[in-house]
Amino acid sequence: MLRLQSCSIILDDGHLPSMTYSMEQTAGPLPTDDVSHVVYLGEEAVPLFPLAEHCELPSISADVLKSILTEEQGYPAQSVVIVDSRHHFEYEGGHIKGAVNLRDPSAIEEFYSRNINVGKQIAIVFHCEFSSSRAPKLFKHMRNLDRLAHMETYPELAFPNMFLLKGGYKAFFELYSELCVPREYVKMSDPKFVDHLRVSSSSLKRSWNQRSKDFIDSHCGDHDAPLIDVSNVQQKEKVNTTRKCPISLRFNQQVL
Repeated sequence: MLRLQSCSIILDDGHLPSMTYSMEQTAGPLPTDDVSHVVYLGEEAVPLFPLAEHCELPSISADVLKSILTEEQGYPAQSVVIVDSRHHFEYEGGHIKGAVNLRDPSAIEEFYSRNINVGKQIAIVFHCEFSSSRAPKLFKHMRNLDRLAHMETYPELAFPNMFLLKGGYKAFFELYSELCVPREYVKMSDPKFVDHLRVSSSSLKRSWNQRSKDFIDSHCGDHDAPLIDVSNVQQKEKVNTTRKCPISLRFNQQVL
């Protein structure tokens, strides 16, 4: 599959970088935290991803993600970051082409902080093995960070275009294993990786326990302030699960 290469979206000075492009064949997985393949969305709005039915959080199906990756429907594939939130041994055992491996809240906080200036110009698709626990937890953590950073300007968000992959890697691999590298599926419960799972799970638990105090302190300005309860905000964002989700989001098409 041909991919359009560009400079990194990570900005340290708050300015859009100059960008050069070249078409080249995708040779393999990107480094686990590399998002340099992302191209910014520009100014003319076009319809984007149809959402999956009966979804608590905004979700897209494996079929839609396949259409994005193969650019069958004209979706801006190079403006999408796929966040694989599985353990590293699962990711190394097989992952969706171009996905980055961000597993814990500290990695999400760093991603948020470093890319906040271009958040409206990209879309993020989270997934884990089934997209039932780990990916939704990271999705909600990033959305909560966004709400906390924009308490005075609600409902503004730095990253409004976030989705879950319905059914996770399992569902995608069963349908489109040719779009995975390597073309394999390592389960979290695989007995060959029980030691890896124990170490990784312990590290992940510590990270969640320490997760966001420093980040929130640096963005809220009051180091003595208690954490803000954003559960009410989160409830407002839930999609009605008793009917088909009728939402069609819009992006900008022009590349900056």
